[in-house]
Amino acid sequence: MTAAERTPLARTVRGVALAVLFGTLYALLGLAVSHRPPAGIDLAGRALAGEAPRLALTFTESCWWEVLVALAVAIILVAIRYPAWRARAIYALITTLFTWQLSDVLKNVFKRPRPGYWTLIHEPTYSYSSGHAMFALVVYWLWAWFVWKSDLPERVRYVVAPLAFLWGCGVVWSRLALGAHYVSDLIGGILLGAATLSLFSAASGFARERGIRLRP
Repeated sequence: MTAAERTPLARTVRGVALAVLFGTLYALLGLAVSHRPPAGIDLAGRALAGEAPRLALTFTESCWWEVLVALAVAIILVAIRYPAWRARAIYALITTLFTWQLSDVLKNVFKRPRPGYWTLIHEPTYSYSSGHAMFALVVYWLWAWFVWKSDLPERVRYVVAPLAFLWGCGVVWSRLALGAHYVSDLIGGILLGAATLSLFSAASGFARERGIRLRP
């Protein structure tokens, strides 16, 4: 078997291994922080609460469902117009929807209370893990990666990809600035997003072994 023939299987194995690793870290962190008083980095993160609240709200709003639906429609329109982007669009939409629903379910498993020092808006859902941090990864950072690795002109890639990445960073920061999450919630959200992206990468590798192209 040639190296090229082994690639899909290797991707599948690697994706499963990473999904298990990230998922295990996610679960262990959730168990460690969800029913104990905040400590360590969670206490340190409180220092950011209240900083630039209006700017933070702008970043936070970019992960509200209305904005995400609008982005999804735009992605679908791009995929219809440009077939080369269809695999990326399908991959992104499926992983985002799946992780979104999984995040909502897992919040009700860990049932970690929100911080009591929120600013501007009070969110009634549980705190672990952060759905916004998850969206920062599976939406903004994922599309930053897609654009960076695409065949778009360099001037486009060198502008759009860093901006999308920095916007995702702004989303993560905003959750601390608004007092909506602890640092460990944000880490958990990123771990959850990484686990599902790894899982879908594994599924894509498995499908490619059978001649089905799902991965961009």
